[in-house]
Amino acid sequence: MSEEWQAYLSDPRTICKYGEKCYQSNPDHHTKYKHPPVNSKRKAEAVKHPAKRFSPYSKKENTANRFKNKAKETEPVNKDVDADAEKPTITEKHDLANESPTTSNQQNTVYNSFVDIIKQLPKDLPYHNSTSDQEIYKELFLVEMPPDFFKFYECLKEDTKDVDKTLAGVNLQLIGPYDLLTGKLPAVLKSKDKTEFHIGYYRDDPKSPPVFMARADSSKGCHLSPYATNIFSAVSYLEHQKKSPFTAMAYKKMMEKVKSWAEKHNYSVEEYNAKRRTNLCITKTLHGAGIMVPYDKKTQLGYRKLVESDANIKKLFTRLEEAKSEVEKDKVLSELQPVITYANIAVDECDFGTGLEVGIDMFCSGLKELESSTLNSLCSVYSLLNRAEFGSIIQVRSINSYHYIEYEI
Repeated sequence: MSEEWQAYLSDPRTICKYGEKCYQSNPDHHTKYKHPPVNSKRKAEAVKHPAKRFSPYSKKENTANRFKNKAKETEPVNKDVDADAEKPTITEKHDLANESPTTSNQQNTVYNSFVDIIKQLPKDLPYHNSTSDQEIYKELFLVEMPPDFFKFYECLKEDTKDVDKTLAGVNLQLIGPYDLLTGKLPAVLKSKDKTEFHIGYYRDDPKSPPVFMARADSSKGCHLSPYATNIFSAVSYLEHQKKSPFTAMAYKKMMEKVKSWAEKHNYSVEEYNAKRRTNLCITKTLHGAGIMVPYDKKTQLGYRKLVESDANIKKLFTRLEEAKSEVEKDKVLSELQPVITYANIAVDECDFGTGLEVGIDMFCSGLKELESSTLNSLCSVYSLLNRAEFGSIIQVRSINSYHYIEYEI
């Protein structure tokens, strides 16, 4: 036995399941896993033609073929390990809807905990200052609200006790966290008409302040449009939208007040620079607002592209939504499975952005068949990114699709 193999066998590191076929070049991977030695001829070839980082679009072959080829290359070196247990397969019937990350009992526990918190709130809950409010919001929503959130409510309450009526005059309604201030929980702004237009804060990290405010219309899809830096600029932007002649005067009065308060308290009403956000994001995702995760450009550690383009993933989602039989659904799910599997492999190798992207894309689809896979992907990645609060929020949201909650404080 050669000295190289003796050194390999005595190496205490974990055996890489890809063995000598491994394409990873980042030092973090090689620090954690060991790889079998290669002969001098192969070493020379490797120096002459260094292995490139895996690129799913480098070859013109369909997803199924890429998946099969990758499966052949992933046989582990350790013969004591059951290879079949680690190989992903797409020939079995896929029942992604049953791959729940938590049991029904665990889901009910989360749901009941959420209800208990609501019931424990005092019936005469007043409007507190920012410090005490933050404690309540942190407990209920797992995030802190920014200063402009409270200032905007003060602005609305300055001349009237009926904030809802004031906003109704401009076809708006306070929702979400604002319901704590108005005396209702649960249902930061939405349109009062039949559209699903709404405005909210967007965060990359639950422990950090919001990055921007986005607007969206759920009836038209999952697209988020970053357009404001705070709620004052978000509301003032509505001045440029088409208005009914019956609400034009109310709009004018509201905008003058909002701009006056923004200037008085040093809040900008300028539009958010969406292009700058695009340049900073590692990928756009289907909702269009992009995601931010730690990424090392030198080693390319933190993110790799999905094995399918956004356009193809959208087509698969559309086919799954329009499928009329279980056979048709299983066929589409078998085509989606490689995308999910490769994303899981990427997460195992510290490319957490890939798992976050596929989870968000599945979430944006709104498809019941992908709900469990969505929870699996997002909860796992949020935990690894130290954003566990988002994982808890996504689980509660999933539970609330079955349990309708409406409490009056």
